[in-house]
Amino acid sequence: MNHSTKSPSDTRVVATSLLVSISDVSLNLVIAIITGSTVMISQTLQGFSDLLTGGLLFVGVKRSKKEADLRYQFGYGREIFFWVLMGGIFMFMGTGGVSFYFGYQQFFHPEPVNNIALALGMLLFGFGTNCYALSLSVKRLHHTNSKLSWWRQLAHSSIVETKATLLIDFMGTFAALLGILALGMYALTGNTQFDGIGSVAIGITMMIASLLLIKDVRDLIVGRSVDAEIAREITSATESVTGIRSVLDLRTMYLGSAKLLVIVEVHVEDGLETDQIERVIDNVKEIVTNDIPQVHHIQVEIETPDDEPLTTDMV
Repeated sequence: MNHSTKSPSDTRVVATSLLVSISDVSLNLVIAIITGSTVMISQTLQGFSDLLTGGLLFVGVKRSKKEADLRYQFGYGREIFFWVLMGGIFMFMGTGGVSFYFGYQQFFHPEPVNNIALALGMLLFGFGTNCYALSLSVKRLHHTNSKLSWWRQLAHSSIVETKATLLIDFMGTFAALLGILALGMYALTGNTQFDGIGSVAIGITMMIASLLLIKDVRDLIVGRSVDAEIAREITSATESVTGIRSVLDLRTMYLGSAKLLVIVEVHVEDGLETDQIERVIDNVKEIVTNDIPQVHHIQVEIETPDDEPLTTDMV
């Protein structure tokens, strides 16, 4: 793999999103005070929410990389799910709910907005910085399994810290675009209610996005298995090992971000001695972990089919 196609690390993706959020909070707060725009207030709130969420994700990424010990024998990888869940809850209430409230107030009790050009300039700047951070998240998500479509990666990937930062940066980009449209309409019409509409739209989209993130994390906390295509790759890699007749059963669960637990039951060829069976098991572990890098722990169990010989392929 050449350097130009190398995926950014999870730490870099989260840190970049964090720095963009710091920029959004500080600059948007100043502009919000100067202009009095609720869209800019929403941008500030979103930046603050993103900053706190990014901080939670940064802590989660660091803690999830702790080595396994006697108390947590599979490691701390699943801790990232907790921190992403906390981030999603705060995004829903802290940004979505409050932005909706300020927009609602501005719509029904409109106040004038000063210096539209300055606000639009800040929104354009925020649009650019969030686009860059978003590109890093998309690049890392795509790198985890380039064989899957972008949508399937977003729906089924376990790297929730990257999915969360992707969501944060997408919402930052989308919110800036909504703000530009809302203040642009205000500048053209002089109707201050457009400022409130923009804030309400930002709040609603953030609440919807955070609910999708919370649902995704909930599935991983419960113990979601891998995508069907990855399951087929694991099965195919296992059955490619000399001495394996077929895979009888496959169970998977995510132990953390891109860390997969695999339990596979196999039917081996007849007449193998103990030493040969042990080598077959070792070969299965080596080939599967090499072919599917996200496999973090694999357990191979030797089983006999209920009906001998096995005449049908496992679905």
